Amino acid sequence: MKATLTVIALSFFTIFYGIAQEESLISENTSGSGNMTTLRSMELPAFKGGQEAIATFVSEKIEYPKMAFKQGVEGVVLVNFRISKEGKILNPYVSQSIHPELDEEAIRLVNKMPNWIPALQNGEPKEVAYQLPIRFELKN
Repeated sequence: MKATLTVIALSFFTIFYGIAQEESLISENTSGSGNMTTLRSMELPAFKGGQEAIATFVSEKIEYPKMAFKQGVEGVVLVNFRISKEGKILNPYVSQSIHPELDEEAIRLVNKMPNWIPALQNGEPKEVAYQLPIRFELKN
């Protein structure tokens, strides 16, 4: 079951967060000189070790709650939190719930995570919001 959770978690992380690691807003000079000015450059926060490390962390630490397991409850819990300038996880909460026990487990997992690599804007650490999908899936 943990192997299935790892594969599913890794695919979610890749889909949601592997698409772009750097975001830039660029203004084009319409005078015809062709100069481009970067207005904002931001490197997104990252779990130390990357997407594979976060999938491994989740698969090793996740504990399927007994009642949800007995009831056959599956799905994705979305946990929102802030990542501080120091990389600490702040104020995690569930933004998409599927079952109270699974929500509690998702929050427990996020609270156990080590510090992240903080976001950088123009080379300076910045506090940002983050959303992490945590998939609970039963294997037949």
